[in-house]
Amino acid sequence: MIAGALALSLLATGAAAGRSTLLDLDACLQVDAPTVQNLVELELGDARARRVNSPISVVVRCIDGAQEIRVEPWSSRGDDGIRTIQLPDAEDAAATLEARSRELALAIAELVRRLEITRPLPSEPPPPAAPPPVVVAPISPPEAPPGRWGIGALSSFEYFTGGQWLAGGDLSLAVSLGHWTLGEVRVGGRLASGETLPSGRLTARAGTAALGAGLNLWSKRRAVGFALLLRAQGYGVQYRAELAGDGGSRSAVLGAFVIAVEPRLLVAVTRRISMAASAAAGLPVHGILVRTQGVETDSMSGLVLAGHVGLVVAL
Repeated sequence: MIAGALALSLLATGAAAGRSTLLDLDACLQVDAPTVQNLVELELGDARARRVNSPISVVVRCIDGAQEIRVEPWSSRGDDGIRTIQLPDAEDAAATLEARSRELALAIAELVRRLEITRPLPSEPPPPAAPPPVVVAPISPPEAPPGRWGIGALSSFEYFTGGQWLAGGDLSLAVSLGHWTLGEVRVGGRLASGETLPSGRLTARAGTAALGAGLNLWSKRRAVGFALLLRAQGYGVQYRAELAGDGGSRSAVLGAFVIAVEPRLLVAVTRRISMAASAAAGLPVHGILVRTQGVETDSMSGLVLAGHVGLVVAL
């Protein structure tokens, strides 16, 4: 008996270190509470590791000569967690205390084991994942869009199928009229190829002025733009004939007027500076025909073909 009690005491000491079943025993039960606790832990030792994070609470009360065992959390969910027993009586006081303690511990362990099998508790949900770190980056203020005005510097080349070549440069001032419409004013100067005459040489130079309007489209990030213009352009051409010998020179100023269609491509270099390239085709509404000594020497007539390349700065 002494050896058994010693072994039981050692086992109870080890079990108490990981105790996970909490007992609340009435004094009227006449049992040894530490013995009941240790025996319950020994009986439920296999399941103890599974209940470290969710301990079981057992309350035992005396009712009408019997004993009621309530096991939480099951007893709060229904009658399955409640059991009534009748502890034995004995003439010997020591035997009565040991028998009652053992009987009560076995009843508690049996009830808990049955509840864990038939009414398993839901597993605890895993802890919520830590929220991702919030990185606050400084937001740079949005850049203002380029202005509605644009100034351009263009090199220009024109050829009249009647025989005249012109080359020079233009300055342009454009304005956006809404999201899709563009208006433009252009002025410039031209030099013409000289002609050798039987009695001397013919040279020409011209000033130009043009008005244009049409559609203007840009890509989403304003990297590429496209415009389609209808352009009316006037030419004031000064012809000068240098006569051989002592004939001196003679000059005359003539005018021409051209209507042309001009598609234009713009490629952004920076936010405000773009490269522009365009080609135009049109017809002279009023042309020029030059004759010297009855022979045609120069003509701004027929189909007009033109090309322009340069830079445009948005304001």
